[in-house]
Formats: sequence, structure tokens, C-alpha cells
Amino acid sequence: MNVQDYGLSLRSQALGMLKAGETPKKVAQVLNINIRSVQRWGRSDKLGFLIESKPKSGRPPKIDRVWKIVIAKSLGKRRQSTRKLALRLTRSGYDVPHTSVHRYLRKSLGATPFKRPRRPRLTLKMKENRI
Repeated sequence: MNVQDYGLSLRSQALGMLKAGETPKKVAQVLNINIRSVQRWGRSDKLGFLIESKPKSGRPPKIDRVWKIVIAKSLGKRRQSTRKLALRLTRSGYDVPHTSVHRYLRKSLGATPFKRPRRPRLTLKMKENRI
């Protein structure tokens, strides 16, 4: 199920059109939104509920927008571990565990951990010289 959060201005515009006598289908087409959302907002308005967004459930994010930018910029730098980044955040007043930094890097930015390529202990040239 794809859930989209429409803004307060769009919801109030849709309710204004509904109160002006437009059908939910017409409102949905004009504003390019789902007809079910328009119908739900109309029912809620008739019952006297507010059109504001309900507070989201779950724990609030530890990493704010500024530090997301700092973490994204650190991708280009060498030797930036998640622990070092978390330590930098903690020193700046944000108590962020390294697992949160790791999760943000993996899920939001698509970064993967650096793995140094293995080199053989003896190259082909070395092996030929031994024989």
C-alpha cells in the first residue's frame, strides 16, 4: 500500500472545492490526487474533524537535516568510519549511535562498506622467478 502525505494547503484547497459543490472525482482530477483521499477528507470535514496531519508514530529520527548533509559529504573522504562520524556528531551535541549513521548511509544513500581488494602474496612473476 503506497501512502502519500498530502500537504495541508492541498487538503484545504480540496475541501474548499468540495464545499463549493464540486464532486470528489472532479476535485481529484483537477488537483491530481487520489479520489479516496478526497472522499476521506470530505467525510472527516462533515464529522467535524480537523484536516491537520496526525502525529506520526514511532521514534523521532536522531539525525537531523544538517547532519544528514555532513554524513553525505563525508562519503567522498577516505577513512571515515561510522564510528568516527558518530563521534563527531556526539562532540557537536548530537547523541547519535554509530548504528544510526550506518543505517542512514546504507538505506538512504546506498553506500556500501569499503573492502580492500585482496592481493595475492606471490604474484605470477614472483612464482616464475622462484622456479
